[in-house]
Amino acid sequence: MSNTIITAVNLLFNLLEYAIFIDVILSWFMRGRTNAFVDILHIFTEPFMAPARRLQEKIFPSMMLDFSPIIAYFVLVILRMVIISIIGMFF
Repeated sequence: MSNTIITAVNLLFNLLEYAIFIDVILSWFMRGRTNAFVDILHIFTEPFMAPARRLQEKIFPSMMLDFSPIIAYFVLVILRMVIISIIGMFF
């Protein structure tokens, strides 16, 4: 039972990590252009990217590079470890 839940959690986090990576790549090539795929991708990535952007703006207010995908990735890694540890304690 716990292996199935852990596998599902890992799959969810892998999808989110891939979505952030694809979002970053598409932002280089599709700046200023949108389509349905990009809009759907933003729906999934923006809950992680927006807080990371705000954090970056507070720490480095005039930084020209956007490190929010890296921050979001590390938050996802930590969140994954915490959730899997909690699942491991109860199952």
